[in-house]
Amino acid sequence: MSTPASTLAHRSLFAVPEAETLLDTVRWVSGAWLKKKFPRTAAQLGTGQHALDESSLLLSQAAYDESGAEYATRIQLREDKAEATWRTTVTAVRSTTGNGGMVSVDLECFPNGTQTFRTSKPNLIRSLVAELEPRDGMSRLSVNALRVTHDRVHQLVDVLCDPERHLPTVVAARPTQPDPLWSERVAGTMRNVAGDASTYLLWDLAAVDAFREAIGPDHRVGPGSVRTFLPLVDPAWAPDASRHRLMGPARWIDPADQTWRGVARRVNALALERPLPRQLSVLAFPDRIAEQHRQERRESMNKARLLTSVPTQRSGEHDEELRAEVSLLNGLLEQADKELSELGRTVDLAERANTSMQEHLQVVIGERDGEIEDHLTTLDALQQARGEADRLRLLLLRQGRSEAVVEAAENLPGIPSSFEELWERLGELEHLTVTADRRIAFGLDEHPMSRTWAAKGWTAMVSLDSYAAAAKDGFNGGFYQFCMTPPAGAKPYPVKQVAMTESAPTMEQYGHERLFPVPGGKRAEMQAHLKLAARGRIAPRVYFLDDVKGTRGGSAGRLVVGYIGPHLTNMMTN
Repeated sequence: MSTPASTLAHRSLFAVPEAETLLDTVRWVSGAWLKKKFPRTAAQLGTGQHALDESSLLLSQAAYDESGAEYATRIQLREDKAEATWRTTVTAVRSTTGNGGMVSVDLECFPNGTQTFRTSKPNLIRSLVAELEPRDGMSRLSVNALRVTHDRVHQLVDVLCDPERHLPTVVAARPTQPDPLWSERVAGTMRNVAGDASTYLLWDLAAVDAFREAIGPDHRVGPGSVRTFLPLVDPAWAPDASRHRLMGPARWIDPADQTWRGVARRVNALALERPLPRQLSVLAFPDRIAEQHRQERRESMNKARLLTSVPTQRSGEHDEELRAEVSLLNGLLEQADKELSELGRTVDLAERANTSMQEHLQVVIGERDGEIEDHLTTLDALQQARGEADRLRLLLLRQGRSEAVVEAAENLPGIPSSFEELWERLGELEHLTVTADRRIAFGLDEHPMSRTWAAKGWTAMVSLDSYAAAAKDGFNGGFYQFCMTPPAGAKPYPVKQVAMTESAPTMEQYGHERLFPVPGGKRAEMQAHLKLAARGRIAPRVYFLDDVKGTRGGSAGRLVVGYIGPHLTNMMTN
């Protein structure tokens, strides 16, 4: 499903405790970065605009307080290429009241066509992190993971529980046996999240055991595993553990498995959602160079008017002065022309960025409305389930079977908190055959709504399994009828979130997207699907083939789930 592409491709935002040399360090690091990008050009970081080549323009700005001391700087590189315009902006501001400062690095992409680009994190960010040693509450941001031994585990727990921590914290535990691929992938992930998360490495088995003892079994990180801790960790509350995604060692040591890349993608996506603090959002840079040029033009024009209005007897000398002034005015006009052209380009990019923000705002509003609908549907189903459970509990108690009530309450199965966990429990669904590509499903775990989607996905799978069992026992209707009028003991799915067919125009144009594998090595068309989210950019779907009552082909007698993943293209897609 295509969605509006945001012009903001990456954002890193971090606090620096010691800001005395902040601005100089940012300029020095930025200068070194520019020198690598443009080795044949001496990049000037003085205030103003500087052309680095025919298509690259550098803008350097500074802001001063009332005493004349510099308190902020901005360095912006714009690269106008054939396929897109790329803009990298580094902004640093030191506090005028305290000792700290803030740094932000934004990478924007403005495509010149319909093509979308996969952007990579600017190396500049890692260089800034290495030189500035930013902080996030009690944690220190670093390029490589900080080593944690058993005697420093309690400090790590304090970092995780610190209410002043705003960024994710990625904690990895070394495997019991050295594995080069694991080390390479984990080290690469830690470098990729530099500036957007703090990173730690439990150094040995003693540190792993000490960490489990300190934080509890629910939030543990086993050997070879990597967990991404979001802010506000609560080790005393077991359900909180599901907020902090755990990726087991199998994902890191399997050469064919690329799920591990999702750790960095999720951290970078969270960084994009962080709003600029007021210290940066209200920052304004006066354009002193442009004002100086305007003043020069005013003075030159006034001088030219004076020359033409005062009579002189020596016309040759007068004409020479006029020619010199006209030449100067022409130069100033050319300069003004360039400034107007550059201003127009800046306004155009600003309008495109604003349009992108408005489009994403509408997407977010749609997602919010869809989530409200989903929650209302879930609450309705929950209320019905509670009512049914209360009636059954009362019947059992009246029959004197209080032990059965206690046993049922203690053995209630939990709901998966991720699609990876959902996959591990597919064996519980004995009437389903799942041929869906798990890599596509695991990709949903990178989204902030993944826990909700995984829970609904499990509910959908359980409902399909319940239907398949009922159909084999003689239920005559299809899945839609099963959900409309469920037999006793059935587990229906909300009817509003069931679609048994696609529209004819959708199948005519995008039917090839709905061909999924079935047993026997072939592919079959699947139109029936369940909605895990009503609206939004991702809006996951579960596509299935109901051949429970079939007698031919590899799928005969089975209910096959062929796809679990993002919304497929249809005629309603933007």
